[in-house]
Amino acid sequence: MTPGLSLISVGLHDERDMSLRALEEARRCDALYAEMFTTKLDTDAGRLAALIGRPVEEVPRSRLEEGSDALLDEAGERRVGLLVGGDCLTATTHIALLIEARRRGIPTRVVHGSSILTAVAETGLSLYKFGKTATLPLPERGPADAVLDAVEENLGRGLHTLILLDLEAEGDRHLAIDEATAILIGAGRPHAFDGETLVVGVARLGSGNPLIRAGRAGEMAKVDFGGPPHALIVPGRLHFMEAEALSMLGGCPDDALGGERAEGELERLVERYVRSCRGALEGLTLGTLPRDVGEAEVKDLIEEAERYLRDAMHYASERGATALASVCYGEGILDALRLLGLVEFEW
Repeated sequence: MTPGLSLISVGLHDERDMSLRALEEARRCDALYAEMFTTKLDTDAGRLAALIGRPVEEVPRSRLEEGSDALLDEAGERRVGLLVGGDCLTATTHIALLIEARRRGIPTRVVHGSSILTAVAETGLSLYKFGKTATLPLPERGPADAVLDAVEENLGRGLHTLILLDLEAEGDRHLAIDEATAILIGAGRPHAFDGETLVVGVARLGSGNPLIRAGRAGEMAKVDFGGPPHALIVPGRLHFMEAEALSMLGGCPDDALGGERAEGELERLVERYVRSCRGALEGLTLGTLPRDVGEAEVKDLIEEAERYLRDAMHYASERGATALASVCYGEGILDALRLLGLVEFEW
């Protein structure tokens, strides 16, 4: 038997989300364990065992945290696989196992899988614009302060916040979106979260019946999102495509988007005009110049138009009105040159 520890991702929903690489790795293990406490999966050890063709034992949190030495001792003697919902390195518990195994000189293998951290892109929100992720604890486990701190910090930077909702696998207890929104509204920090805050609720992403809904927090608290797992997103500054996605994919009312919709339309105009202006500059050629107009003067004006275009691109993400004004100045200069016959191009 070859010793080692393999962390094997199950994926988002059930055993069918396992990759071929994950299945191959699981079938090479001498012992297989499954942890079901970091996320809610629609599967169990029996169904995992039936797919893999090897016995699978479910392990409680205590065995992976306080009792991890025994698991690592076993991995020092034979190949041990740990099946984990989502991606196997999303939770710090598994990263700690990986570090300790390496410290002991135990060979390790990581097989990644689908995760809520990437599945939230199904809302239409850009993954590149997510800031710090936070977990909202069950009420008996602590306050919501850390979550609200993360939301406030992310909003200040224009970033989205993914809020994971706590669960207790042993007691089959999980935070649902309605309870989570009530907790956050009741925390009394309106600068971070109140009934008017734009939120996106997601449930069972990766399953055959996912649900995505967007709107004001007070209204989302009334939506029945069905079974777990649930997660909540507080969007930051929206690009016009993100605003459109929340409307089309999440059923978000236009009045809930409010200024975000208007700002999105402004960004759409800036993007369109910048693209048009850039194309004109790239295809521009000098026309036949009259004797009293020199090439240097015309090129100075072209460079001025290019500067306005650069300003528009610089301000596009934060100051839409300034960006739109800048690109319009650039277009005006180019149009004047074209109408005077000093340059040639097509819009």
